[in-house]
Amino acid sequence: MWYSKLNNKRLWKIFSEISAIPRESGNEKGIREYLLSWAKANKIDAVSDTKGNVYMSKPGTKGLENLPPVALQAHVDMVCVKKENSNHDFTKDGIKIKTDGEYVFADGTSLGADDGIGVAIILDIFSDPDAKHGPIEGIFTVEEETGLGGAYSIDPEKVKARRLINIDSEEEGLLYIGCAGGIDIDASMKLKYEKATGTALSVKVSGLLGGHSGGEIHKGRANAISVLARYLDRLPSFQIASISGGTRRNVIPFSAEAVITVNDKEAALSQAKTLQEELEAEYKITDPGIKLSVTETEMPEMAIKTKKSQKIANLLFCSPHGVKGMSAELPGIVETSDNLAIVSIEKDKILVVYTVRSNIDSRKMELMSEILTLTAAFGFKAKVSSGYPSWAPDAKSKLAKEVVSAYKSITGKKLQVTAIHAGLECGIINSIIPEMESVSLGPNLWNVHSVNEKADVASSERTAEFVKKMLPMLK
Repeated sequence: MWYSKLNNKRLWKIFSEISAIPRESGNEKGIREYLLSWAKANKIDAVSDTKGNVYMSKPGTKGLENLPPVALQAHVDMVCVKKENSNHDFTKDGIKIKTDGEYVFADGTSLGADDGIGVAIILDIFSDPDAKHGPIEGIFTVEEETGLGGAYSIDPEKVKARRLINIDSEEEGLLYIGCAGGIDIDASMKLKYEKATGTALSVKVSGLLGGHSGGEIHKGRANAISVLARYLDRLPSFQIASISGGTRRNVIPFSAEAVITVNDKEAALSQAKTLQEELEAEYKITDPGIKLSVTETEMPEMAIKTKKSQKIANLLFCSPHGVKGMSAELPGIVETSDNLAIVSIEKDKILVVYTVRSNIDSRKMELMSEILTLTAAFGFKAKVSSGYPSWAPDAKSKLAKEVVSAYKSITGKKLQVTAIHAGLECGIINSIIPEMESVSLGPNLWNVHSVNEKADVASSERTAEFVKKMLPMLK
């Protein structure tokens, strides 16, 4: 097996089994059945709720039966993205995993370590005969990547613990005690078509790293939709025959493409060459593989009317993306941002999707209003999701202090307490279960939500070992 030379074979065997099961958000039946079957085989109590969340429980080990129960929590779904021209079918194909001994990664797709590694760490602890702990519970939620649906549907009657360790963070050595709230905006406009004229060009933006729109928005990576719009803005006149970009609301777009028609082919090709040179210089550190390709293609019969095409391009060009503001309270942490996430044509309308995040709800609403004003100015109608709440940091958290103390005792290192700009389920679960106190941690993961996703082997094993050794220390 691919994990035969890794140290914690039980952990990676579980991760391998999880990865073999298709588990894109909304398609969690297989992983739910696996968890229930796994629990039965390991003589662990487990039930599911009507939403599909799974709850496990295990008594404390000898001498620790009377410790307060602790819940370990992770989500079972994953963001599914693949390389261009890949024939991988996420509805039926498992993830093909590789390792070089230092990292675990997938063959041509996202890895799903977000949050498959969290699930694997919890099951590793539950199945380790040598682990010492008080009463523990496992909470495995669904639909985290598409709106935190599982967390919103938590059944408080199935959870006895009032302390929760969320294992869904992506940087070892950090302990999160707060996170951003978020809201989605879907802007659409009806399309009108006319006969295509001029020369047809295929425009493709590729080679970008993409990544998590919360955890990696501060890294200054290019947005493929913005790059495509930047090119269109340089053309005096054009028709859009097709346009698409982005994969998920919480993924920084790493590819985008369009078929357009122009009257001056040579000028359009020249602009592409100039822009490519600019992009290479601008993103040589953050996106060294960035590529803008413009080639002549087969002429379509119809295209979006020129005026409508211009409005679409103008909206995309003017749309904000990236960091809007940094936190004054928590230095180095993004406070407010947005992700220009998706553009697509659906039948007779075009859809543009934005995801707004902020640790301060009023700033989130302000940025949302800016985007609504912008979309309306270009003739788009927008719908706003109900969003999810921010998780306000509690600097006096008893659980956080105990985890920090345990980390120092076990590793000899200091655990940094902070907040994260990405959305976590802790805030929602805290609001549903009275008196619940939460923290979040995890191993080093890189480029999550992208085909370049990888998990640090040693970090994952250290995190699993830390959580295991910490449990009997939580009083």
